[in-house]
Amino acid sequence: MPQSRSLRFVAIATGIAAILIASLAGVIAFGTAAPPAHSMAPRQLDLSGLPALSRYTARDGARLAYRFYPANGSEAVILLHGSGTESSVMNAAAKVLNADGVAVYAPDLRGHGASGRRGDIDYIGQLDDDIADLAALARKNSPRAKLTLIGFSGGGALTIRIAGGKYGGLFDRYILIDPAIVYPSPIAKPNAGGWATPYVPRIAGLMVLNVLGIHAFDGLTAIVFAVPPNRPNMTASYSFRLAMNLNSAGYFEALQRTKRPMALIAGAADDQFYAGKYAPAFKPAKPDLLVRLVPGMDHVDMISKPPALAALREAFDTLRH
Repeated sequence: MPQSRSLRFVAIATGIAAILIASLAGVIAFGTAAPPAHSMAPRQLDLSGLPALSRYTARDGARLAYRFYPANGSEAVILLHGSGTESSVMNAAAKVLNADGVAVYAPDLRGHGASGRRGDIDYIGQLDDDIADLAALARKNSPRAKLTLIGFSGGGALTIRIAGGKYGGLFDRYILIDPAIVYPSPIAKPNAGGWATPYVPRIAGLMVLNVLGIHAFDGLTAIVFAVPPNRPNMTASYSFRLAMNLNSAGYFEALQRTKRPMALIAGAADDQFYAGKYAPAFKPAKPDLLVRLVPGMDHVDMISKPPALAALREAFDTLRH
């Protein structure tokens, strides 16, 4: 190739690369979105008998928060809250299980409540490590107990990730409550019914950087929530790395890898997800999955209303017998 043509080729390639880099930088810097149009109405949740926060030490030395409901039976549960919230919202569900002699550990997931930096973690996968460390504490306290992981909404997505990941063998059973299988899945309603606004262009740009091994910008905000006003205990936004740790993109493959018994309960009137699509989407991956829809229940009803709590107790009893 003549030198002039070679130089022209290099100049064109350099120009294209510069345009691509500038475009990527642009979507990362400015690829945000308007916040949710309105805050979700606060719900009246049962906080009676709420245990004080305890602390356990994670592998990085962080002292993470959880609430403990003690029991002397042969069952223990780790109970995960959903996106933007913290452990107190799971109080009614924890009490229902605890009344049946089940020891319950309800953590503030790192990045939420009293655990770590609000809305952020250190790396994608840190939540998995934290739950494994809490499972070790539960096993130490009750060496002979069967251990179940139960997750609501975003915690349900994390439960699927853990069940099909390297820590899947730590638990004897799994229960999903309205698991948050987010866009672009057919299960998700637009913006989770108005609860969450993802910064899609920024997320796409950061995913490209991650493929290239660049993680310097993973702390940028990637999703915002319709947090009601005057709710300082809630988390209004997630960094990219926290959003990706709770991301459900690989749910089908994770379910295929899940070897333990699993049940799913959901509100038939869920306002964030199409509950009737759970079974068609999940059962091809895990044919033995138990699925029950609770009539008249919406998303948050599933952790607060008596019919939903009864369905949780029934699913737990079915899996353990």
